Amino acid sequence: MAMLRSLLLLFIVFSMGNAEVKKCPYGWTNFGVRCYKFFSEAVNWITAEKNCQRLDANLASVHNKIEQDFLLSLLPSSTTRCWFGTHDGEQEGQWLWTDGTPYDYTYWAPGQPDNKGIENCGDNMKWFIYNRWNDAACLTSLGYVCAKYL
Repeated sequence: MAMLRSLLLLFIVFSMGNAEVKKCPYGWTNFGVRCYKFFSEAVNWITAEKNCQRLDANLASVHNKIEQDFLLSLLPSSTTRCWFGTHDGEQEGQWLWTDGTPYDYTYWAPGQPDNKGIENCGDNMKWFIYNRWNDAACLTSLGYVCAKYL
């Protein structure tokens, strides 16, 4: 019986050696089950999403306050706004995430979204007292945060 336990233990140890440990690509930051990266290049929202998709990612979705705070922590102090993955371009007022995850959390700034002019894309603001979301014109040029699953 002791021999059987020893063999089983050896099997487990050696099989774990082959287990793949997934890590974020260089320059990306791990948070939970996803990797995130801020890109300072100012582009419009659609270009930002396409750039993320080229990296097997999407503009970041946010599902709780902890994730929101983490996302804002990626922005350099000189940056006050960035694109993230929410939009209502398919139907006004029906906000969605580009990664297809459920739209189960919101953190809009007071009075937002206001669709002032034509604003169908979400940006994350880090200024004044509002570290919250805003709807903006999709052609506005901002930096952006991509997220990809490990």
